[in-house]
Amino acid sequence: MQSQQIRIAGLLQKYESALKEYGLGYATQLQQLKRAGTVIHRHENQGAEYLDNEIVAEYYREIESRFYEGKVNRKRHTQGYREIERFIRFAETGEVKLVNPEKGCRQKITSEFEKIVEEYLSGDMHPNTRNDARWVAHKYFAWLEGQGFENLKDAGALQIQKFLLDCSNKMAMNSMHDVRLHLAKLYAYLYESGLSDSAYQALLSFKVNRESRIYPLLPKADIAKMLDAINRQTIEGKRAYAVMLLGTVLGLRACDVVALKLTDIDWVRGEIKFVQSKTGKTAVLPLTRDVGEALKDYILNARPKTDSKQIFIRLRTPYTPLAAAVTIGEIFRDCCIAAGLPVSKRFHSLRRSLATSMVTNGVSIYDVAQGLGDVDIESTKPYIALDSKHLKICALSFDGIAPIGGK
Repeated sequence: MQSQQIRIAGLLQKYESALKEYGLGYATQLQQLKRAGTVIHRHENQGAEYLDNEIVAEYYREIESRFYEGKVNRKRHTQGYREIERFIRFAETGEVKLVNPEKGCRQKITSEFEKIVEEYLSGDMHPNTRNDARWVAHKYFAWLEGQGFENLKDAGALQIQKFLLDCSNKMAMNSMHDVRLHLAKLYAYLYESGLSDSAYQALLSFKVNRESRIYPLLPKADIAKMLDAINRQTIEGKRAYAVMLLGTVLGLRACDVVALKLTDIDWVRGEIKFVQSKTGKTAVLPLTRDVGEALKDYILNARPKTDSKQIFIRLRTPYTPLAAAVTIGEIFRDCCIAAGLPVSKRFHSLRRSLATSMVTNGVSIYDVAQGLGDVDIESTKPYIALDSKHLKICALSFDGIAPIGGK
């Protein structure tokens, strides 16, 4: 049975655009698209042009079976269900919905506070930032209501301190960072709008040290092995080689590789200029000879004839652009398998390897950030932790420190 005659072609690309517009986080988008991509691939493998209820039901049953066999835990089992449900709901209605009607709105607040929130969020914000700002505003105003405040009158520094203290007893450091940041932005708006006598800059200027995970990188020897294993005589290999060099040499994110357009390549000036999907900022990177040759070989000798503006196209009909960043991850996975490398790493590991190599070779953290297109060095600092060579220079000696008991 077919579901409302919904065509599979182009559906994943529309879904990606909807997720971005809704404002889900980058990592969440990738996870949702990965699951949706699996649904699409199952249809393609069975030759289905339209969304088929039985194929979807078969996937549901597989997830259910994996749970009862103990291969996935309940959390992953439930998450898998929800990811499929969200994609199917989008296919049928064109809407992306979460469990809550609007992200960040679990706490109900008075109409007066609600009006303040809506006016505050009406400014120019990235969708992800807007969701975080809404979450903090709702949480703060709901807390004020719980303390007996129906409006901002008489609510000041003491209430802010108590709210932050209450949050610190319940939240991880990363969440506290977001609360402090967006509460400061909220009060800046309230002060500018005449709704507060102060922006409380001094009170909200403290720094919260977030926990950050250091992800492993891909060793240079493994990268070389992977590139050598790509068969550049085939159409698939030419595309894969160009994609891998964009990640290896220039450190592009998968989402930017997918969105890269023919007009982004300035062959005369030797530059690649594009708007980064994650930050919305324009990045200008050098078109190195090896990357340029790989792109030229793919575009002239392997890219299907199509009117699409995107550089990277599907290998089979319909010749449409790659639908989502998860496809780049699949290309990376296939390259790793061909080279006999573990497939646990992600395409983003190429970006981490490039950044770490730059830091190790003495490139300043500011230049690394500029070269990678990072908005600020906070996104680049974690790569310093992987520079064991220079970290050893900073290590303190144990000379003169006697062990307990003199032994």
